[in-house]
Amino acid sequence: MVSIEKENAYQLREYLHHKVSESAHPDPFKSSFLHFLGMSKDGAPSFDFAMLSLYQRCTIAGLGVLDESVSSQDVSRLLGQAAKIDSTPRPWVSDMFGVMAVKWLVEQMKDVRIAREFENWISGFLAQQASGDHFNLFEKDIAAYVRNTESAVHVTACVPLFLHYRKIQRIDDHQIRLSLISRFMAEFRAQAQEYASTALLSLMVYVFDQVNQDVAVVPPKGWSIDDLIGFLEHIPVGLKRWTWEYAGRTKGAEPIKWQVENEYHVQNLLYVLLAPIFNDIADEVNLQPVGQKNPRIDLYLPSLHTIIEVKYRKDVKKSFQTLIGEIAEDASLYRVDAKYEDARIVSFLWDCTRSTQEHAKFKEGVLKMKGIDGCVVVSAPSTMNERSS
Repeated sequence: MVSIEKENAYQLREYLHHKVSESAHPDPFKSSFLHFLGMSKDGAPSFDFAMLSLYQRCTIAGLGVLDESVSSQDVSRLLGQAAKIDSTPRPWVSDMFGVMAVKWLVEQMKDVRIAREFENWISGFLAQQASGDHFNLFEKDIAAYVRNTESAVHVTACVPLFLHYRKIQRIDDHQIRLSLISRFMAEFRAQAQEYASTALLSLMVYVFDQVNQDVAVVPPKGWSIDDLIGFLEHIPVGLKRWTWEYAGRTKGAEPIKWQVENEYHVQNLLYVLLAPIFNDIADEVNLQPVGQKNPRIDLYLPSLHTIIEVKYRKDVKKSFQTLIGEIAEDASLYRVDAKYEDARIVSFLWDCTRSTQEHAKFKEGVLKMKGIDGCVVVSAPSTMNERSS
């Protein structure tokens, strides 16, 4: 064990980054992997791609960091090779990072035949290696991902977080992600004290950087659905300072009125308020058509796996009964899409009529619908009155 006097996590990160940069420099795959993670200070690695072994060329091509490529014939040739020659294991038998890159190469090719060849190839060594003492826990987790992308169960926090931040396997439940982040920080410190491969340390530094960006935009305690609803319900507090002038505030200036005249204006307002907190927020998300219907989500928060359905009541011509019907229809259409069938849904109504006497009954009706997790009604500021403008 190597003792490292690095109490501060950021100092430790700098130390490890320097260490992996030095170690990766002479190795084509390690330097390419570092560049793939966006951690190479020297730009794209430089080496003679044609002089590398077939396996090395396939792993580096899988990372997609160079303009170089390999043919389908070469990939098939690699995948046709046995795991051992005269009882001597081939390099990939114990190289999970390289095998993972080959998996990505195969997926990029979108060739059913080659995909089958890849499954046959890994069946010759992966299960046996993963079930023994040949791999550490991180390598076993990568092996689980390589063998079964969808149903892999991970022991470490680092590997699922890596797959999440690379947008390979998203972790939509924010609370689960926060739990993994907490566990990862312990892994990060522990691995720094142990012997770890350059590829693994590179992976850990990458995840550390992504975690710090993640935590920087979301409060450390995380947000639950109740936190989100509470935030939306308190929007009227800020609306007290909504700009609605009857006279210019400075000499010669025209009076300014911030109009909210459409549903998309409300949607934009919510986006402005939520984007600094949820950096993964998405708007105008088009779903799969349902017959002649083309459903579209107003706002989606992946980290909470929550849809915000925005409604706008301009005048009394649009009844609350009509709004309830629209919300019910929209929610049922969202559920048709497999990705959103278990998403939480929060309804947000901007009421220009300020019919506060109807709001409680409206919310009660909306919340009776199956699959609706929250309902927020906000009245337009009382100053926002066109008749007095």
